[in-house]
Amino acid sequence: AAQRERELAARRALRRARAVAGGCALLALVAIAATVAAYFSLQRARQAELTARQTRAISEQARQEAEGLLGYLTDDFTQELETFGRYQPIAELSQREIDYFQHLPPQLQDPATVRSGALALINHARAAGLLENTTIALDNANAAIALLQRGSDRSDTTLVTLGQAYMQLGVVLATRNPFGPEGHAMLARAAALLRPIAEQPGASVNARHAYVEALASLGWQDWAGRYEDAVRVEREAMRMAAQLRAERPADPTVEFDYADAGGFLTVTLGALGHFEEARRTGEDALAVVDQLLAQRPQDRLALVDKESLEVALAAAALGEAAVGDARRFASQDVQIGLALVRLEPKNVLYVADLGVAYYWLSRASWQAGRLREAIADGLQAAETFRHAGTSAFVRRNASFGTAHAAYMQALLGDPAGATATLAADNAFLSPRGESAIGLADPFARASIHATQAYPAAGLAYEHGDSAAARRTARAAIMSLRANPPHVPEQTWELNQVLCPLADLEGRAESRLEEFAAAAQSERTALQTCEAIGEYDYIGFPRAAAQAATWLSIALAREGKRKQAAQTIGPVVTMYRGLEKRNHGDQWLPLEFAQALYAQSLTDPPHRAALLREAGRLADHLTPTIARLHDTRAWRARIAATQRVAGSQRTAVATSASRSTR
Repeated sequence: AAQRERELAARRALRRARAVAGGCALLALVAIAATVAAYFSLQRARQAELTARQTRAISEQARQEAEGLLGYLTDDFTQELETFGRYQPIAELSQREIDYFQHLPPQLQDPATVRSGALALINHARAAGLLENTTIALDNANAAIALLQRGSDRSDTTLVTLGQAYMQLGVVLATRNPFGPEGHAMLARAAALLRPIAEQPGASVNARHAYVEALASLGWQDWAGRYEDAVRVEREAMRMAAQLRAERPADPTVEFDYADAGGFLTVTLGALGHFEEARRTGEDALAVVDQLLAQRPQDRLALVDKESLEVALAAAALGEAAVGDARRFASQDVQIGLALVRLEPKNVLYVADLGVAYYWLSRASWQAGRLREAIADGLQAAETFRHAGTSAFVRRNASFGTAHAAYMQALLGDPAGATATLAADNAFLSPRGESAIGLADPFARASIHATQAYPAAGLAYEHGDSAAARRTARAAIMSLRANPPHVPEQTWELNQVLCPLADLEGRAESRLEEFAAAAQSERTALQTCEAIGEYDYIGFPRAAAQAATWLSIALAREGKRKQAAQTIGPVVTMYRGLEKRNHGDQWLPLEFAQALYAQSLTDPPHRAALLREAGRLADHLTPTIARLHDTRAWRARIAATQRVAGSQRTAVATSASRSTR
């Protein structure tokens, strides 16, 4: 029994041990299963993380490739499109780049991405401005500046892009208000920002290129009244561009930089009367452009540069009285302008430049004595400007061109033609038209209407109605004085309008023998003509010389011989120098004869010799000028004074003979 009891206890213990062992085994199995499950979960997590990393890497690579493509579109491809003048595609591409950037999450907008977005805005602003969407251009330029200033990146690359944004903003503001303070301030800011980066050792080509562009644009804005500053700035631009050319002789962008700066410098040197240096500078830049066109005949940037340079060279040639060269440059310019407009009829830049080319061809033809050709080209200039957009600047050019053509018609004795030309200018200068083109400014309106008054007064003067001529001119001058300029840049425009108007008023008063009033009017004309200082050769210095001639005549008729002599002496000296190097300027002999006549009134001992010289000049004019009413009047005036002088000499000789007897 005891043994049996022990066996039972042992069995019970064995069963318990088996139960415990079974439980442990089950737990072990559960643990093993959990471990296996955890292992596979870990592997799946690792695989998921690896897949996520690969996905992120692929996404980042795709983003970088997309941004690289956008960068190519922003820089290289845009430049290629620009060489062909395709600003509408540039606007569309840059707008897509802008849309991409604006939909990019902020965490993905690194400094390189921000710069790409800003460059897209800058490109769009440039294209929109050239397509005459200045409001969009202004918004995009400001948006680019705000975008670049928002981040903390101040690397040279980002600062160069910021400088480009300021430059584009300045260009847009200058388009709205040429030579205004806002555009000049932005361009000066761009140049100041880019200067230390571009001038440091090892500066990038992009930094120096941007600096040259900013300098060239700034020099152009300095042109209206800040000529010495403009020359200094443009020479610095040419120096930097010349360095880039030496380093990268086959880079078209660098060649464009050099040609642009050379063109602006040519214009400014002409404004200062440095015509010979202007010609050398312009021909050097033109040779660079011609080399570019030999390699890239369809490059529109090169064609535009050539067009601008030939206008500047035509003006410089006229300043040197080299009329044949001026007509050659201007004629070539017109052909280039026509070709560009045929390619893109709606490009306002091309149309406006063509208007400028026609204007200078008209001036050159007029000085060559080809009067009817000059009128035809002048009318074409005015008509072209009317199709060059709706900006006030372009429309004012249209009005100036119309006045120029109408005055030539009046001088030629074509009152019907002059009246019709002026009527064509009135359509968009009605009150509604003035509002449409932005002439809300009182001075701008007064300036336009005074410009129209000039040929109207000239028409009355040529018809012998001196009272009507004086009345028309005086009313326009009073309107200008009642609506004075409110910014310094408008003073330049005021002088442009006052110079011919006051001169015409003074001539009419001299005819009416109101010499004191004539002297006052001609003083105003002389002061404003001298203050113009533009590269238009007729504005500086020959219009001033003609005003001085009439002033001297009025002073002499008043009995103020000494003042008259002091006024006319330098004018005669200037004309003698011009006559020695005259190459085809058919008006120069008549202007010289007028000055000699004025001097004869101040110098009795040499009066006969001066009048003989004036008579010889007046008798050998080209037929188209000799037949004009004004020319015949001058020849009669010289002849009458010679007769009076002869009678006086005879009387003196008779008196002396009687005294001797």
